[in-house]
Amino acid sequence: MEILIYFGKVILTSGVMFLYYRLFLKDKTFHHYNRFYLLAASLISLVLPLLKVSYFTLEVNSDMYLLIKKLQNFNSTNTPNHDYIYISIIAFVFGLVAVFFLTKLIFGLVKIQLLKNKFQKEYFEGISFYQTNLEDAPFSFFKNLFWKDSILIQSDLGRQILKHEMVHIEQKHSWDKIFLEITTSLFWFNPFFYLIKKEINLIHEYLADHKALK
Repeated sequence: MEILIYFGKVILTSGVMFLYYRLFLKDKTFHHYNRFYLLAASLISLVLPLLKVSYFTLEVNSDMYLLIKKLQNFNSTNTPNHDYIYISIIAFVFGLVAVFFLTKLIFGLVKIQLLKNKFQKEYFEGISFYQTNLEDAPFSFFKNLFWKDSILIQSDLGRQILKHEMVHIEQKHSWDKIFLEITTSLFWFNPFFYLIKKEINLIHEYLADHKALK
């Protein structure tokens, strides 16, 4: 049951930190700070429940060692009890859903790699530039920019979109997306991680629009 307690602590910690963001930070204009606060909130929510503070000393919670020991004992015993059966069913369901979301993420990464192989690449200001006929273009992923043929870069709209996407690349927003996709895949049952991911996506757009307009 320790793993369920850990999951509960993750939900509680992320909920408290997201509530603080909604009450005191969301309507502020310092988007850079909000971006890193939300990323830190996700990471802290995962790590903090594994730790305990006692008399100003920090140590790994012994419950985690107990959990590992129990899992090892489950593999070595031939007399499963009801708790083991319930925990096994819960772990299987949680793991199955997590594998499903991780598989979707991997397929998305593979799709991007296939797009890179499909379209001709040009180098532009240190990035890989692809002219495409994709409906959802233009979009960027790490140092790859997928452009839409029907949009002229020399036009006012084209220059504005190009600046926007270049900000996403320069500020490494793709790393945020990958981290949060993995987090929401493994902890798919935590609604606060989805809210954090949504807010960070909005912050990315605010940052890109603000710098592009400047």
